[in-house]
Amino acid sequence: MISRLKQILNLNRNRSILYNTDEYYDIIGDIHGYNTELNSLLTLLGYALKDGIWQHPERKAVFVGDFVSRGPDTRGVMKTIRGMVENRAGYAILGNHELNVIGYFSLDKKGQSYYQPPPSNKVQMERIRAQFADHEGELEHYVKWLKELPFHLNFGPIRVVHAYWSDKHMRLINQTLTQGRLTKKLIKEIVKGKSDFAQAVKQTTRGIELNLPKDLIIKDAKNIRRTNFRILWWESPHGQTFRHLSYGNRFVLPDYTVPEQILFPFEVYESHLPIVFFGHYCLGSTPLAAAPNVCCMDGCVAGNGRLVAYRWSGEAVINESNFVSVASKLKLV
Repeated sequence: MISRLKQILNLNRNRSILYNTDEYYDIIGDIHGYNTELNSLLTLLGYALKDGIWQHPERKAVFVGDFVSRGPDTRGVMKTIRGMVENRAGYAILGNHELNVIGYFSLDKKGQSYYQPPPSNKVQMERIRAQFADHEGELEHYVKWLKELPFHLNFGPIRVVHAYWSDKHMRLINQTLTQGRLTKKLIKEIVKGKSDFAQAVKQTTRGIELNLPKDLIIKDAKNIRRTNFRILWWESPHGQTFRHLSYGNRFVLPDYTVPEQILFPFEVYESHLPIVFFGHYCLGSTPLAAAPNVCCMDGCVAGNGRLVAYRWSGEAVINESNFVSVASKLKLV
């Protein structure tokens, strides 16, 4: 059992915020606007509404990002999570879908969105706008709040990030943010995607992706050719097969060795490091614990899957009995 500190300290370890507390946590996976499922999960975990805020007498919720988009009630989910965060009943970090919302609803000097999404993503953004139609000005306030959320949390014995943990990326992001928040200048930089900061944000919120060789033709279930694939980042990629290295992809890759030419350096998350929780990969029925200290919390609730939580109470490795989940009640739209 780890030692517990009574006081809350905000320390700077390698320029990464470290939270040492006497708290235990319920880490909750990607919600994607499914507020009914979120309420059911919080109830199952022993949280209750008090003065309009979901609270637990002994624990705090930690949201791994991607709590917006896709589902029917992004507004309700943001209201729940913001209330918990601002009342110290929970924590939340940014995922790639929150960045999409920030970029789409942040306007440049010409009144144009910084983020110009493909058609499918634009439909999602406009559905979010419609959910705020009867609440004038509220969406703007929520976007401002999103800009103040961190990209990661380091609680000491556990860490939380949306898609990939890199100490180097965390230092760069912390050094670049303006008083811990995203400014319009930084949003523009992220959308352009050319700077080291933008690349750090991309990998932190989207994971490590490799380009497929041009002569390797891979198509998904919709017969769309794929040009890149997500990989696991807690093992060295050298000498691995495409199939073994693949993680969270909805298409099957061949079982032969990945050529060195398509690899690039990245920080491998070693087995001696603290437990890291993340989301993003929409695993569905795939086991969530990928290694004793590596755990994906995205049960693919937006794809007829489940909304998942992990009840952490001080253990140093993942305990399979600590997962709690509720089934999705709606199909992906």
